[in-house]
Amino acid sequence: MNPHVLFPLIFLIITTASWSKEENNTLQIEGTLIRVNHYKKDCVGLIEQECFLVQQEDAIGCDNWSFFYDDIIGFTFIAGFIYDLDVKIEARNPIPQDIGKYRYTLIKVLSKQKVEDSMDII
Repeated sequence: MNPHVLFPLIFLIITTASWSKEENNTLQIEGTLIRVNHYKKDCVGLIEQECFLVQQEDAIGCDNWSFFYDDIIGFTFIAGFIYDLDVKIEARNPIPQDIGKYRYTLIKVLSKQKVEDSMDII
């Protein structure tokens, strides 16, 4: 086979193979990425309740966790696990009284990681 044809063909095959590997390793997020901590904490919004502690999008992996006062429709929380969730966020229209401005619906649990018992709960 002619080397002028062979080398471009090999390059094309290698490039195509590496693209498909990279695409398979990235998470496909349809909504918003939310990380839920392994425990809930007492909080006060409209009433006293237990809130999820969450990180969202670019804040994931930092030391700060925010109170999350709402429920995530379709999500079942089990203490002792850190969850990465793909969540659909929709504005409520009209906004009902005494309810959050947004509705959160689980699209997919992306990961569920067990936390060791020795981790401190602050």
